[in-house]
Parts: sequence; structure tokens; C-alpha cells
Amino acid sequence: MNRRLSIFAPALALFLVGIALPASAATVGTVSGVVRDARGTPQIGALVQLVSPDFKVIAEAFTDDNGHYSISKVLPGIYGVKATASLFLPTLRENLRINANSRAVVNLTLDTLYEAFRWLPAQPRQVDEPRDDWEWTLRLSANKPLLRMLQDGPLVVVSEGDGENQSLKARVTIRGGVSSFGDGGIHHDFEMERLNDNTRQLILRADLSQSRETALNAVMGYEQQVGLGQTFRTVAAFVDRPEIAGGPNMRGMQAMILRTAESLDLAPGIGIEAGGETEIVHMDGTQIANHPFAAVHVRAADGTFTYRVATAPGVQQADKLDSASTLSPDLVEIGGKIMMQHGLHQELSYSKSSGPLRMRLTVFHDQVDNPIVNGGGEISAADWQGGNLLYDPTTDTIQVAGQDYSGAGFVADLRDMMPRNMWLVVKAGMGNALQMDAPATPVTLSEELQNLHPRRTGMASAAFGGKLKRAGTEWKASYRWQQAGSVTPIDPFNKCQADPYLSILLRQPVRLRYLPNGMEALVDVRNLLAEGYRPFVSSDGSVLYFAQAPRAIEGGLSFTF
Repeated sequence: MNRRLSIFAPALALFLVGIALPASAATVGTVSGVVRDARGTPQIGALVQLVSPDFKVIAEAFTDDNGHYSISKVLPGIYGVKATASLFLPTLRENLRINANSRAVVNLTLDTLYEAFRWLPAQPRQVDEPRDDWEWTLRLSANKPLLRMLQDGPLVVVSEGDGENQSLKARVTIRGGVSSFGDGGIHHDFEMERLNDNTRQLILRADLSQSRETALNAVMGYEQQVGLGQTFRTVAAFVDRPEIAGGPNMRGMQAMILRTAESLDLAPGIGIEAGGETEIVHMDGTQIANHPFAAVHVRAADGTFTYRVATAPGVQQADKLDSASTLSPDLVEIGGKIMMQHGLHQELSYSKSSGPLRMRLTVFHDQVDNPIVNGGGEISAADWQGGNLLYDPTTDTIQVAGQDYSGAGFVADLRDMMPRNMWLVVKAGMGNALQMDAPATPVTLSEELQNLHPRRTGMASAAFGGKLKRAGTEWKASYRWQQAGSVTPIDPFNKCQADPYLSILLRQPVRLRYLPNGMEALVDVRNLLAEGYRPFVSSDGSVLYFAQAPRAIEGGLSFTF
């Protein structure tokens, strides 16, 4: 008998140890996703709650700068996911089954009460109809959800969960004004977004601008959630800018851009993304370039570490492949030949959220080849013949290339979601930027380009914005300071930083009796006070200047339906 016990003792001990181990990584799941509004804009600082079937809160998290949230260590069971934010109706996804080791992706759409009232039942409820949610049922423009009264009081948007829901949204915009390089003329923008069963999304955009000639930007994007925690995205774009000129005989620029990326959650708290773009640019010759990127995210107990590597400023993140500000090629002309701005960017960041407050510290190292410097003014014949500039006659601006440089730096930022649907972002950093010393005597453009040199410089910015509840006015005011003479930003691969110097953006709903709903007036002003200009006198007496961004003032009307 003792011998039999000695044989089974090790197995029994292992069994007891297995029972004693906590139900952690082997038995729990993770819920993550992105919270957006009806227009597809990620919502920062939205509260996401994991609730039981009786609406008891199990866990909660706040969305980050990209609208992303993650709730880990979720025990197997049936749950709901609820998102709330100021001036939006709460959104609830019910009957979510979490299995052991599962990674559920739940993307949520927040809508205003106005956007919810799109359709009412044509037939009233019959006498013999059971009393359920029907009396609170309204159709919504996104995801075909239901609007109903929950037990805890507020109206919430609830998904039907029939797997056949579709959403179609479109927007038409007419805008014009004093714009930046390659963005001049009167613009007629059209954007359409279609969402199928919350796993597939199709985006179509077209920008037709007219000034001296007709220019076109066309974009088509597709997103597919191929599995739990796995998303595939692809974007194709065509750019035709016949007004862009380079050198004496180079005129007209066309480009094809193809971008792909895939995001994957490897384990609870660990995610990766990788992708790249292929650019084919034709302008008196054809240039082809490939720009890969990758990132790793590790979510710790109270923060997230991210390592990112990229080879071009325009494409660095999977969820921003279709960003309109990055789809035009970053081109310069050197010695009569078209070249692209590229390089190698590496960064390590740590972010931490505490309620509505989010802090992030990023350290980076850049190698920048063919850095773009913006300018304007009078172009002399000698400067034109030199073959070292691209000229846009519509906006009367130029792009030139500075000398290659490298260096390390850091950026620290603090974001606070304030009451009454307002937010504040403060940033400070240091790194290398191209600077120009004003020449004492007249020089040629080629000589002045040699005067551009990298120098260690500081940066500080503040952005303040929000939305007025009654008027519906959306606004943003920002100011970014950099040391005098800096003609490039200290972190050129960061497309999310505030515009240089004083900039203001306003969107105002137009609510007149005879105008359709969904119309907005918009005003976008960048570098309002025309600061940061570095002028110099060319050898023939003409005046040129360099600046991080010239002053641009645009206005227009937008109609969403």
C-alpha cells in the first residue's frame, strides 16, 4: 500500500499545484478595440466599461490618442462592452462571449442624439405586441443599432448583432483659400465610408481641385478584421498634380501609392503591426521606392511601452494608412532629378493614463535623407536653371532639399480631457533641426542651401480645443514654438504634432430653415501671424524665404449625409 502511494504521490502533487495556481494567462481573455464617432474620428479619453449581463461594471479603461482601449484579465463568460464620452450617447455591445485565452476585438461607434434620430417605426406598436424595447427603438446611421432605455436610466446605442448590418456615410466639402504646397485652388472633396458587420470597412475619397489646371487626388481603402486581434488594411491612392514644375523642362507630377499593413495581438498585452508602402512617381522620369515600417506594443500594469521603426514620414502606423495629410509624395529636386524624402526613424515611448490624464515620453533617433524645406518668393532665372527646386504656381510656394542629417531627441507630452468636452495638450522636446543663418551678402539659392545645417534646438507647443454643447462649434487653437532660424521640425517623422506657430481650426454647424441638416462651415488658419520666416536676397536682387510652413488660410462648406 505504501508503495502504491509513493507511485501516485508525484502525480497528486502536480494536480494540487495546478488547482492552486491562479486562473491568470491560461484561463483569461482580453477585450480591445477602437472607439470612433459617426465620422470615423478616433475618440480620445472615452470611458470603456466591461459590464455583466445585469450591467454591473467589471472593469474599465480609457481610450488613448488613437482611440484604442484594452481590458485584460477577463474571466470567461458573457459580457457587454459600454463606451461613453461627453456629448455622445453611450454605446453598448451586448452578448459578448469571452473564452479562455481569447482576444476579442470590439470596435464601438459613438453618436450624438441628433445622429440617432434617423428613422422611426412607420407602424405604431399593436395592442397584442409584447412590451419590449420597441417603444424605445430608433434607427441609427452607423451599424444599424437600436436606441433604448437601459435599466440604469440613460439612453444607449445597442448593436442588433444580426451580422448583416451595413452603414454608409458620405461627405461633400467645398473649400478654398491660400493653401500650402500642392494643395491650392478650389477643392471639391467627396468622401464615402461603408461599414459591413463591424469587421469590414471600405473608404473612397476624391479631391478635385481647380485653379490654373485641374488636379486630382483619389484614395481607396479597405479594412478587414480577419480574426480575433488581427486586422488587415490596404490603401491605394492616385495623385495628379499637373501644376507642379521642377527645373526648366520638368512639369507635371503623377504618383501611385499602395500601402498595406497588418495588426496582430500576440498575447494579452502584446501587439505588433507591420506594413509598408510602394510609391511610383513620374515627373520627367520615374522613381520607385519602398518604405516599410513596424511597431511592437507591450501593455504593462499601468502603462504601455511602444517601439517603432519607420523609413518614411508618411507611413508609420497601421491605423493611419489613409491619412490625407500623408498621401502626397514627399518630393524634392536635386540636380534636375526627382528624389524622395526618406530615412530611418526609431523611437521608444512609454505612455500612462490616469483617468482623463494621459502622459507620454518618447525618445527617438532619426537619419533623414533629402529633408524637405518649404519656401516661397521670387524665383530668379539662375535659381530656376539650377534644378534644385520644385515650384507650385497655384500657391506660389517652393520645396527644396536640405543636407542629410541625423540625431537623437525626446518629446514629452501631457494630455488632459477637461470638463465640458474640452481638452488640453502640452508638449516639450529637443532634437536636431535644419537652421539657416541670414547671409550678409546676396547669394544664389544653391549657395544658401549650403547654409542650411543641423543644430540642436528646443520645441514647446500647446493645443486647446473642444466642442460647444449648444452651438455645436468645434474648435482648436495651437501654438508651436521653435528656436529662431529653424526651418524644419525637431521630429520630422511625427505628423501628429501641432502646426508651426499660431494655428486655429473652426467647424460650425449651419442651422438655417431652408438648408439641409449636416451642413457645416469650416475655417482653417495655419501660421496666422506669418512667423518663422527666414528671408534672404538672391544674387539678382530677388527675395526668397524659408519657413517650416507658410501662412495658409482656408474656408469652405461641408455637407454630411
